[in-house]
Amino acid sequence: MKLLFLAKSKAPTSYNVNGPLINNIDTGLFVEGSQFIGSEETRDAGIYDMFWRDGDQHIVLGQPTKTTDTPWSAREGEWIDATDYDPSQRYIVATNHHALALIESGAAEYWQDPSDGKWTVRMIETEEEPTT
Repeated sequence: MKLLFLAKSKAPTSYNVNGPLINNIDTGLFVEGSQFIGSEETRDAGIYDMFWRDGDQHIVLGQPTKTTDTPWSAREGEWIDATDYDPSQRYIVATNHHALALIESGAAEYWQDPSDGKWTVRMIETEEEPTT
């Protein structure tokens, strides 16, 4: 099973992935040839899409992201194998060229806010050296 994470303002902060069960939703019932029609239950579980490609089940989930406090935007990252899922890992990526430049220069970083679990980009605080 493959997973992809969309940047969403509202999504679970983590997922319980146990075989075909994702946040207690049995995705194993979605067999090849089925058409995914989401429900309130699947949306609440953070499941946005399911489909089959090349014999593998693909599931699209959300990762909570806040982009209102800082000038950045985000998009989905890469597909991962469900067995590699790590609840503490960031899977979405920045798309704003200014934010990307700051991250690449080391002036900013991806950060998960412990108060709401949402991922954002924040400036790295540095201590100024005293002048002598």
